[in-house]
Amino acid sequence: MSKKKATDEEIIAALLQGGTIRKAAEALGISERTIYARMNDKLFRQRYQEARNDILRGAVWALNDKITEAVDTISGVMRDGEASPAVRLQAAQAILAHAVKLSVTIDQRDRDTRTQIFDFE
Repeated sequence: MSKKKATDEEIIAALLQGGTIRKAAEALGISERTIYARMNDKLFRQRYQEARNDILRGAVWALNDKITEAVDTISGVMRDGEASPAVRLQAAQAILAHAVKLSVTIDQRDRDTRTQIFDFE
């Protein structure tokens, strides 16, 4: 590997784009050891995690925009009197199944939040 110097911003961008330390190091022309050393720095790791979370938040918001549309589409199929009963039933089951999964996820998140609030250690 060359002795190229990469900034933290370049390393974070390469990690986000490449997905692995190996791919990020190759893209930047630096050693994997350099990236591992930066990952051992608490502030760098925090900045990297914040950048990852920003990307994930963006993806979640993009999906949220489509959820209502998807539910409306499935609901339309469920209510369509010209659709076969089997198709209407399948649409209704899809709505119920996803509602249950969402409810379980929200309940789990609420439990986790309560645990974090009262966890004094």
